[in-house]
Amino acid sequence: MVLDKSIKQNKVQILNLWLKKFTDTYPDESARFFKDNPGQFNNPVGYTFRVNMEKMFDELLQDNDHEKMRQYLDGIVRIRAVQGFDPATALGFMPLLRESIWEVCGREIEADKLHEQWLDLIYRMDRLTYLAFDIYMACREQLWKQRSEMFHHRTHKLLERAIAKNAAE
Repeated sequence: MVLDKSIKQNKVQILNLWLKKFTDTYPDESARFFKDNPGQFNNPVGYTFRVNMEKMFDELLQDNDHEKMRQYLDGIVRIRAVQGFDPATALGFMPLLRESIWEVCGREIEADKLHEQWLDLIYRMDRLTYLAFDIYMACREQLWKQRSEMFHHRTHKLLERAIAKNAAE
């Protein structure tokens, strides 16, 4: 596909723009930390974001393997779900990819009349967004289940103490 070739040629520019837009969803200090500390050990969260975003980008233009995409998305979405982002903000990085590609390759898409290829790519990205939403919801459900179990356990312990205290009196 002509569009995929163009996107691959502009990969670094698109990825840098996407990562900038992504990190801008964080407060200024956090965004600066993600950008300025690229190391895996200095900044494991930022590193995970960068690596998984690049792998997703590459896979999107290759086989678009569902299981690989799930794995790459999971690495990003799980972190965002734990950070307490609402669904729109947590998953907003997917439309940011579309914006980044359009900003870099949009003129070429228009000039070469690559609208069908662009629509196909949008469809593939939308499917990834749906997959990301499923992952996000599963993570949030798991978090709520863990919180519920923790509160249940605490309540149970408090009742045991109260019963033991009453029995001792």
